Amino acid sequence: MKKIKLLEVVRDAEGGMKRHVEFLLHGLDKDKFEIILLTSRENLNTWNLEKSVKVVDARIGDRRTPIGLSKSFFDTVRILKEEKIDIIHNHGLLASALGTWAALIAGTPIIVTTLHNFPKDNWQQRLAGRFLKYNHKIITVSQKMAQEVGEIFKIDREKLAVIHNGIDLKSLEKFNSPSHKDDNTFSFLNISRLIPGKGVDIFIKASALLLEKLSSYPVDIKFYIAGAGPMEKKLKDLAHELGLSGKVHFLGFCTDVYRLIGQSDALVLSSFSEGLSLSLLEAMALGKPVIATDVGGNPEVVKSGISGILVPPADPAALAGAMEYILKHPSAANEMGANARRIAREGFGCEKMVDAVQNLLLALASENL
Repeated sequence: MKKIKLLEVVRDAEGGMKRHVEFLLHGLDKDKFEIILLTSRENLNTWNLEKSVKVVDARIGDRRTPIGLSKSFFDTVRILKEEKIDIIHNHGLLASALGTWAALIAGTPIIVTTLHNFPKDNWQQRLAGRFLKYNHKIITVSQKMAQEVGEIFKIDREKLAVIHNGIDLKSLEKFNSPSHKDDNTFSFLNISRLIPGKGVDIFIKASALLLEKLSSYPVDIKFYIAGAGPMEKKLKDLAHELGLSGKVHFLGFCTDVYRLIGQSDALVLSSFSEGLSLSLLEAMALGKPVIATDVGGNPEVVKSGISGILVPPADPAALAGAMEYILKHPSAANEMGANARRIAREGFGCEKMVDAVQNLLLALASENL
């Protein structure tokens, strides 16, 4: 059987989207697919790639000017034609817009997009919306996102497929740690890119409210922020203004996320919008109590009061209240962590995600090639 030539298209990404693509590059059957990765070569040293995966460069994502985006578009058209690609699989809104348009011009037989997040009122969303209807399938990582995409862009339900994110359960095993044992300390961890949509400022404000309320509480409470991004200085200034120097620790971009989660006592996800956070699933798989905003796919995995706590987005007081509850009720927090571990490990392994994507791609190839 002739191998299917698959082009995976992703902007210069970090975090969950990048790890999702890495799982696909490692897990898809190399006897069935010849895989090419289209991304920026400038940061290839941060990717975990197999030698069998060919890499081409169209610099999608780091050319933000009209001229730069045009160059990325024509590079993508050229690559699709030269490589005689059977399936283009775009990741994210920007890659979807450019990749779908290029595939239509190049005559690529099958077009697929995976949407990892769906920020509303975003220029990328409006641009991508013009092209999503030309995709053979649109994969979303949560039911909520599928509903929103279908309603906003009038996409037929049969074109939408929900495939939840998956996590590397085998690699997580060695980072298992016991439930909170030290009664004298407690640490909250936030793992986010430092951009407006992640609500890290809300986490910092909630931390200040919590410390103000528990000023005489006999526990050393610390807050850790793992991530980098354009808001770093602004967020550090906010922490300083709120008197949190020495309490809120900025760790920068971290590659040892599993270790950080294992050493923390609870994970806090304060995003304004979310697809389905890998960090959230990883913390759950490690048995940590989680606090997350009630957005996107979060309610599909976090059952409030059972496997974590959900709070409204952009609400520091509600977030501080949830953090206080986790801190003051260790038995309930441990039970939530145990339930979270079971949910994540039973339903969200990366192998399950890769199998679902592979089956979808093979079905499309059978119908269209």
